[in-house]
Amino acid sequence: MSSTGPSERTLPLSKAHRLPKRKLSAQGLRAQRVVNKYTALAGGSGLIPVPLFGQLAVAGLLTKLLHDLCRIYGVSFSDHQIKITVAAILGGAHAEWINHYLMKYIRGYTPVSNAAGSLLLRPAISALLVYYIGKMFLGHFESGAWVRVKEQGLR
Repeated sequence: MSSTGPSERTLPLSKAHRLPKRKLSAQGLRAQRVVNKYTALAGGSGLIPVPLFGQLAVAGLLTKLLHDLCRIYGVSFSDHQIKITVAAILGGAHAEWINHYLMKYIRGYTPVSNAAGSLLLRPAISALLVYYIGKMFLGHFESGAWVRVKEQGLR
């Protein structure tokens, strides 16, 4: 019998190796390219100087991104239109809200960097929101969760 002290035992959650990454299907790879394309476009739309137009541009890009993802996976856009519309509107609105509050925070520490910070921060936040909302929907489509919900008659 070997004696193992508490310091020699490891918890399963504290292992050094990472969880295996799931491979994307061929549709998933195509969808990932679409997400990357719209992320770059959203970064460019963050340079629009009028905040309302920037929000509308991000919301429009999100709607088109999610429409393209629905087309790639063969899922009806109209079946998930409420989820997509809510994600697009909130994503567009949050791009400006997050930028506003981060700039308010940054201004407290460095009042000189207001214009430069806004010029760099708004495109980055717009791109990040589009990327992560796209990745979230991509994960749902890859898992087949929405297809199963439709087959069960739930919405």
